Amino acid sequence: MKNNKITPQKEDFPRWYQDVVKEAELAENSEVRGCGIVRPYGYKIWELIKEELNRMITSTGVENVYFPIFVPMENLEAEKDHIEGFAPELAVVTHGGGQELVNKLVVRPTSETAMYKTYARWIQSYKDLPLRLNQWNNVVRWEKRPRAFLRWSEFLWQEGHTVFADREGAIAEMWQMLDIYEKMYEYMALPVFKGRKSEVEKFAGAEITSTVEVMVRDGKAIQGGTSHYLGTNFSEVFDVKYLGEDGEKHFGHQNSWGFSWRSIGAVIMGHGDDNGLRLPPNIAPIQVVTVPIYKDENKAEVITYAEKIFSDIKGWRKKIDLRNNLTPGFKYNHWEARGVPVRLEIGPKEAADGTVTVFRRDINTKETVGEKDLSARLEKLMAEIHDNLYKQAKEFALAHIHRIESVDEIKDQVGFFEASWSEDPASERSLKERFSMVSRVLPADNQDKEPKNKKCFITGKEAKHDWLFAKSY
Repeated sequence: MKNNKITPQKEDFPRWYQDVVKEAELAENSEVRGCGIVRPYGYKIWELIKEELNRMITSTGVENVYFPIFVPMENLEAEKDHIEGFAPELAVVTHGGGQELVNKLVVRPTSETAMYKTYARWIQSYKDLPLRLNQWNNVVRWEKRPRAFLRWSEFLWQEGHTVFADREGAIAEMWQMLDIYEKMYEYMALPVFKGRKSEVEKFAGAEITSTVEVMVRDGKAIQGGTSHYLGTNFSEVFDVKYLGEDGEKHFGHQNSWGFSWRSIGAVIMGHGDDNGLRLPPNIAPIQVVTVPIYKDENKAEVITYAEKIFSDIKGWRKKIDLRNNLTPGFKYNHWEARGVPVRLEIGPKEAADGTVTVFRRDINTKETVGEKDLSARLEKLMAEIHDNLYKQAKEFALAHIHRIESVDEIKDQVGFFEASWSEDPASERSLKERFSMVSRVLPADNQDKEPKNKKCFITGKEAKHDWLFAKSY
């Protein structure tokens, strides 16, 4: 059933996104520009993501910790590349307790500079390594063009910060955490493009930044999570040293990696349709909604049967919609906008026949299922919905990669561009100026392959690898 409150994607995709966030009651703007209020339904999605991701992370031996939200300005200024990268986004505290502060504080944009002085105290010997910690927190990066979940000035995420004795151990973990982010997106039925960032696009202060990129329904990219090898850049600044087995002092090799509620934006844009959300069952706050359909003369028998069906459903997050004075169509639109994977429609015919009409949100179709078969059908159906959403997203992504040999071939195509590139930073800056586009990722499968074209698609110079380029959120 068409939802007239949601702008069609093809008409105005950004407006569609705003409409879905509103109609699904995920979030709304706050009185503070650039900050959002996440409503219960939206926050529950984040809690379900957080629960699974935390399980994945801690299963590798990482422990959770918490550091303060305020960072001394001098800490950020100590790492030149880091402060230059974040300076335009910083929120600075100059007064506290009614007085001007002698030493200014920054509301953390990320926690490298908040944590590593402490790491220097905690790490003395190779026996203290590896140190692998993660924290779930909020950070602030002042956004000029805010967008719900994707670019708020304040957002929630996890950030891991680890120290290893050697480069090999640190780089191995960098890729290990990126694999976890890929698995997390698979849990949300979204495929990713996984690999390395360019020198221009890498994290400020990192030697290597790896990334998972999601293609959404308008063909743009969302950076889904990043994992950075920091080398010894920060350990040299904050004196993170250890006494090695050789009796000598060595700087620790450090990583940081993060995953935020931008992932909710990726789910909305990656799966949603003109009627609203389409949630994979794993992260749906309500997986099954039961909607009784009745008139005054058969209300009692329909509700009695519907409540029995509702009670018999075990192991799923569920709800029964008993709101009065609302049409079935209104209720259908309500739950479809919220992306509930399965809707059970129960009217007088179902009550008489001992059946249920089952609606699946991923393909908007209905089937009739007997009462005794419902539990088994739901089990299979949830798996089918997840697999189908993943299949649809992957087919869309693969169908919208455009191979080009020259920058002049970039027109108004929807999707990513694959091209052989020299990896020259100046050429990437020129691409951004001309097309508002940058490299998104050097896919992991391409890192050890020769480029398809020996000449760079921008400069004509020698190409190094085949990269993916796109506009992004």
